[in-house]
Amino acid sequence: MTDDQLGIIREPERGDRRQEWGTIEETSQRLDRDDAEAVVEALSVDYAGSFNLFYLLRKHYWTAEGAEFGDVAAFLEDAYKRARDINGDLAVRIVELGGIPPNTPPTIQEYAEVHLEAEGLYDLRRSLAGDLDGYATLVAGMREHVDLATDVGDSGTSERLHDHLTTLEDDAHVLEQFLEDDALARPEEVDRP
Repeated sequence: MTDDQLGIIREPERGDRRQEWGTIEETSQRLDRDDAEAVVEALSVDYAGSFNLFYLLRKHYWTAEGAEFGDVAAFLEDAYKRARDINGDLAVRIVELGGIPPNTPPTIQEYAEVHLEAEGLYDLRRSLAGDLDGYATLVAGMREHVDLATDVGDSGTSERLHDHLTTLEDDAHVLEQFLEDDALARPEEVDRP
């Protein structure tokens, strides 16, 4: 644990540590330890990215407004739940491979290639465009990680990631459609007081 983490992370006072962070334990997955470590590292990036995507989508679900509010909010609610499910599934796979998923805010942010939106509220078009960027980042990384898993003979991870890619790409397509819709106000078209 670093000094930066001391205020927000507690070290349990009692009990034995079963596994050190950053280590890979032997499992029944029949992967070479180095290969398992490479896949766990890649999945940790996907896990952290899907974690941040979940937070982005949920924030925008909470704050969506405007002419398309109903349709956009309904989509965002479903999308953040799908991102949360993907996130949970990636964590399970990391454990199945003998690793530990990133599980503290600093570590998650260290791994995340999908960035969170700054504090505050922004117009819906800008927020959705940021969400679409998050999807694009996560999908690009996951595609590389499908190849990695395939190359090391980890068909279980490869298949899971492929399924998740289908879900993420479908959701990204819906966001693209919303952004093409003229009903979403563009920032330059909003009357300012």
